[in-house]
Amino acid sequence: MSAGFRVFPEKLITRGARILLPLVAVCLLAGACSSVRLGYDAMPLWLGWQIDRHFGLDAGQRELVSERLDALHRWHRQTQLPAYTGFLQAVRSHLDGGGADADDIGRWRAHVLAAWTPVAERAAPDLAALALTLRPAQLERLARRFERSNRELRDELLPDGAQQRDAGRADRVLKRARFFFGDLPERDEQEIRALASALPASEADWLAEREARQQTVLGVLERIVRERPPPEVAERWCREVLSGLWRSADPARGAAIARSTAAGDALSAALLQRAAPAQRDRLVERLRGFADDFSVLAAR
Repeated sequence: MSAGFRVFPEKLITRGARILLPLVAVCLLAGACSSVRLGYDAMPLWLGWQIDRHFGLDAGQRELVSERLDALHRWHRQTQLPAYTGFLQAVRSHLDGGGADADDIGRWRAHVLAAWTPVAERAAPDLAALALTLRPAQLERLARRFERSNRELRDELLPDGAQQRDAGRADRVLKRARFFFGDLPERDEQEIRALASALPASEADWLAEREARQQTVLGVLERIVRERPPPEVAERWCREVLSGLWRSADPARGAAIARSTAAGDALSAALLQRAAPAQRDRLVERLRGFADDFSVLAAR
């Protein structure tokens, strides 16, 4: 899978604040279709652990988070997974019928991003309930965790030297291509590396966007801790932040990211068009596996 072909958009996970991580991208947390059910079932426990790591929760907060995550997980399984199954089946049928162009890929990505809206609406009261229990020291801990993870990601995505950055971008694209298409001939790998290296160098923009979103989340949490508003007000603030989490507040940066995304879509379409029949079959089978697992999970 290329950087732009995000049926399950990686940036929903890696570029956003890690508070109430959107379950919409759960399949990225599993290494193969057979692992999706296990990963999805373990999501409340994993999210609770992540939230505890970021805030350093006390016993009462852990209980609150556990109860809220369990309820959010049940809601998501019952109400959202059926729609994901239908979406994946539609994408699979489209690919099985003859491939996709850049416009198709853009529409799929927009569909996935739109799936965040009901999750944000449902999660806002949960985030507000936790925020109303937080202490300033816990927000300081969260800020430090953000800073540490940003440093690590910056080291990974922005090494010294343009050549190293291009090579890293090519490695990431090639890794996703292998996941969905299987082992690739050396000639194909070289071609993918060349195409990926020529993509716009947008890593700095994505990192800046990530940091801006983190500061937005921190800002609303600090406001709630400072003002201690009524629950309904805290919920409204959280809903506004979560609903707008993936919209850039910087027009220039947003435009640069849009250009990068469009270039990734074009690359994805090119890879799909050049894929051998066996590679295309593997991709379609991957999507069928994800859809089947979501269908089973939704029926529980």
